[in-house]
Amino acid sequence: MINEASAITVVMMSQGTFTPRAELRDHEWDNQRKDWRRPPLDRAVLKELTERSTANGLVRSVYFVSLLSAAAVVTVVVARTNVWLAILPLYAYYFLYGFWVALGHELQHRTVFAKSADWLNETVFYPVQTLMWNSPTYARVSHKLHHRYTMVRGHDPETDWPEVITTKWLRRHLLKLASRMLVIGAVIDLGRAVLRQVRRASGVQDWMMRDHCTADQCRAIRVESLAILIAHAAVVAVAILTRTWWLLIFVTIAWQIGSAFEQLWHNTKHLGLPRNVNDHRLNTRSVRVGWFIRSFFWGLDDHVEHHLYPAVPSRKLKELHTLLKPELREAEPMLLCWKEMFEISREKERDPGREFVPDLPPSRASDSPAGKQSS
Repeated sequence: MINEASAITVVMMSQGTFTPRAELRDHEWDNQRKDWRRPPLDRAVLKELTERSTANGLVRSVYFVSLLSAAAVVTVVVARTNVWLAILPLYAYYFLYGFWVALGHELQHRTVFAKSADWLNETVFYPVQTLMWNSPTYARVSHKLHHRYTMVRGHDPETDWPEVITTKWLRRHLLKLASRMLVIGAVIDLGRAVLRQVRRASGVQDWMMRDHCTADQCRAIRVESLAILIAHAAVVAVAILTRTWWLLIFVTIAWQIGSAFEQLWHNTKHLGLPRNVNDHRLNTRSVRVGWFIRSFFWGLDDHVEHHLYPAVPSRKLKELHTLLKPELREAEPMLLCWKEMFEISREKERDPGREFVPDLPPSRASDSPAGKQSS
């Protein structure tokens, strides 16, 4: 796909090659065509892979809520004996809480439950987004753009990072995550979340809303942002009136602390990879996780596969992975993904004109676009 034997290729890594941007000229994103290259699948196979299951969605949702509830109960019980010992189950709770984003992500795609149960999808989606301090409408528009324009400068609101990701930026990002885990940064982030909802509720629009949201969507975002503020204010009010401080610990600030843990995995998806290319195998990473995290990660580990065929529900992504495996690079554990990101940053600091290109097997789809994705 990329000319790996080129004389101007300068740096090799275990899972890819650094190459001048000119070597990607056949893979440049065309903003007019909006075509993505991807390995083809038989239509009958794809139809089977996109089948949804309400029973499966319910079981996995209840499983996740049960894990979260168990951690909360253990925290309260242990705290009655020793407050300091309760920190351990409390942080287990926070760790799990951050993975609301995994369920929320699939709810955005409406693939958790069967099509006949779309009402259930929306019934669950709204409170999940409220827990995550984000308008459901805003989340959907943002994520639709993310799939349509993955890593395209000025169009993808979910990868709106600096032009060059430096090692200094990565270190500062990790420090910010650590400060949120240790509560101090979470308090600051909570203030920002409140201010963000106040601004949206008052009608202030960011660039994504101005450029991509209809008038109806902007109105929905205003109403939803106000509802989020009211919901969280009600939790705080009940906590104060009843002196039930656990509500503040388990709900009010839980997202700001918990999401910092999940982002250690989530941030590996695109950081450091080439922008403005037309193949998700070049601009997206999958990450290898153990069985426990996989049980509530809702397929975000198979992220390349998800971007190639976003209509496939997470419960079917392992099957999709098996079919596409000959044309994908091997996924690596989270720590090795971060190691790769730092190596890429160091090389980009030396020469921003070079791109890290993941090693890919020869592809049947590498010479011709496979058409537009649905999101």
